Amino acid sequence: MNRFKRLNRSLWFCAFALMAITSVSQATTGELENPFLYDGQWYKAALHVHSNTSDGDVTVPERMKQYRGKGYDVVAITDHWNTNKIDGLSDKKFLVLNGMEVHPKGNHFVCLNLPEGFEMKKDIEPQQAIDSVNIAGGCVIYAHPYWLGHTIEDMMSVSGYIGIEVFNAVCDLGVAKGYASVHWDQLLGKAVILGAVATDDVHNSKDIDLGWTMIRAKELTANEIINSLKTGCYYASSGPTIEEYRVEDGVAKIKCSSVSTIRGGPLR
Repeated sequence: MNRFKRLNRSLWFCAFALMAITSVSQATTGELENPFLYDGQWYKAALHVHSNTSDGDVTVPERMKQYRGKGYDVVAITDHWNTNKIDGLSDKKFLVLNGMEVHPKGNHFVCLNLPEGFEMKKDIEPQQAIDSVNIAGGCVIYAHPYWLGHTIEDMMSVSGYIGIEVFNAVCDLGVAKGYASVHWDQLLGKAVILGAVATDDVHNSKDIDLGWTMIRAKELTANEIINSLKTGCYYASSGPTIEEYRVEDGVAKIKCSSVSTIRGGPLR
């Protein structure tokens, strides 16, 4: 029963995300895309993944093998404070992104598309951490704010991150603090327009495939996947599939896999 409820709530996150992005971004920024109107293919992505380089239970190659077996197309290996050697792990049908998870002064940031050997001092200021990743050609997702006890003020004290973890499976399973929809809604309400991802934040192999992000991109390359993340061409899920979404005359229309309910907020 709990798992079924999670599927329904995850779909609500997706629908709400797209409503917010479509209406606000087109009216004010023009920078974010409705992925269902974007020319490309869907790729299933794990964007927050650990190995035994930090506190995971298996090596990087073994972790990638596990995700391949679950049908993933993109995996970002994001060990704490460390990048990894990923040579030879990608091919035409499977993309591995290098990254790391950092937590300067209590903030947790998932940093994607970093060069191997990228280093960051642990006493760095949070804004400097985000800036250094962006300068290096990467991007930052704000990780599990509910689990961390962060407020909207905390999240607005830094800028330059491209998304927020609205669902983190490990935080949900461990302490029932995996959902950050309130944090995301508050950011949108303050005109901080960004997308939301779902992750399993896997440390133990048994927790793989509990949350993922479906990315719409023109091709399976690091540049295209990162570009899609920056422009909002994705949706987050822990179960349901969204097949179509659009807004016509102020009405959101969605076609999806079977669920009992879909919840969304008013168009902004």
